[in-house]
Amino acid sequence: MVRVIAGQYRGRLLVAPPGRGIRLTSDRVKEALFNILAPRVSGASFLDLFAGTGSVGIEALSRGARSCTFVEKNPAHVRFLRRNISALSPAPSYRIYRADVFRFLQSCRESFDIVFADPPYGKGLAQLTLNSIAESGVVAPGGVVVIEHEKGAELCPDDRACPLRLERQVAYGDTVISFLSEG
Repeated sequence: MVRVIAGQYRGRLLVAPPGRGIRLTSDRVKEALFNILAPRVSGASFLDLFAGTGSVGIEALSRGARSCTFVEKNPAHVRFLRRNISALSPAPSYRIYRADVFRFLQSCRESFDIVFADPPYGKGLAQLTLNSIAESGVVAPGGVVVIEHEKGAELCPDDRACPLRLERQVAYGDTVISFLSEG
């Protein structure tokens, strides 16, 4: 079971599909992520890519984000995400897109203060996701990109290949959170 850690929805339990079909961001990683993002979250527009059941975006809303846009391709995960959002009171400002993240990024004409991405591990998607975010223009001026990825994943094989500047990395077991900004 996943829960909201802090803010107006603190303690709220979120539903997730049973089994191994989804990798949930642990409470420990979520807490560390939001401790680092704390000064940026209040009033921010938040984009949650590969949203799954929405636990990270819902945490952002709970901590004062102005709005959250969730993007998730798997229809079953979207159903759980909708259930989790509909149980929140007061109702937050949000949008859910059942779409492929890369197609969404190609067509999106909005920008966001915080872009969070948690692509599936073991598929080499961290670098591809980072490149797609940089090319899309979805990062607002002064915004931050956060990618959750497995230890050992190469975000920037060399300095020339990195479309965004790596500001900070924090590791928790096999999980790494990378914080990037526009160069």
